[in-house]
Amino acid sequence: MAIKYPIPDIQVNKKSNVRTHGMLFENSLNLSNEYYLMHNVAIIHKKPTPVQVVRVDYPSRTRARISEAYYKQPSTTDYNGIYRGKYIDYEAKETVNLSFSFKHIFDHQLIHLKKVNEQGGMAFVIIYFKKVNEIYIIHIADFLTLMQQGLKSVTIEKAKEIGKFVKQGYAPLIDYLKAVDEMFFDNSQSK
Repeated sequence: MAIKYPIPDIQVNKKSNVRTHGMLFENSLNLSNEYYLMHNVAIIHKKPTPVQVVRVDYPSRTRARISEAYYKQPSTTDYNGIYRGKYIDYEAKETVNLSFSFKHIFDHQLIHLKKVNEQGGMAFVIIYFKKVNEIYIIHIADFLTLMQQGLKSVTIEKAKEIGKFVKQGYAPLIDYLKAVDEMFFDNSQSK
């Protein structure tokens, strides 16, 4: 019997009324990466976005608060690290539709992933199709090919065709490295 472990729904922070769209998917990826690290499978981390702090308010010594900050430069991609001796770099995206619009990924991210691929690294986009609770990884070369064909989005049908399905479970929550094995390594060499 197969058990599906859904990624939790979008939440709204009641204090700030801020939607956490995509954050739960990202948190699930972070927990999966912690699992991989603890079990000596891979070292993959979320990349911080460089921020320039401009103003800090000090109402008291113990309650300092950043009140103004700006992004120093655009961040490249969400995650990078080492897996099976190779560099890995990917962008994580989520959609509530049955397609992922290309307008939600930036040119500098695509250029970065393309360069990683050209240098022999593993570069891909991982997309969570929330409506059907399915996750796919798509190699950056295939992703760019779709964009060059003039398409506006990648449908879930196309993701199934060109990408690799990512199983969800308990430990890790999102076992995307099995799909990475299928995509980047010969099956006879898989762990």
